[in-house]
Amino acid sequence: MIRRRGKIARTVLLLASAGPTIADGARGLWRSETGKKWMVPLVVFLGVTGLLLIVAAGVEALAPFVYAIF
Repeated sequence: MIRRRGKIARTVLLLASAGPTIADGARGLWRSETGKKWMVPLVVFLGVTGLLLIVAAGVEALAPFVYAIF
């Protein structure tokens, strides 16, 4: 029988597997020779917004307040 992981363990596993991919993308964007450094603030803003939504979805009492902002 396959054992099901808890919600926190799944979230940690997801973030741990996404970490190297995000770091590689950020490194490539910053070292870009084509002048894509202007995209760094956009990527940071989108990343923070995504983390905020992930946290809001995980904490049920916080969700109505965060969703009202958007």
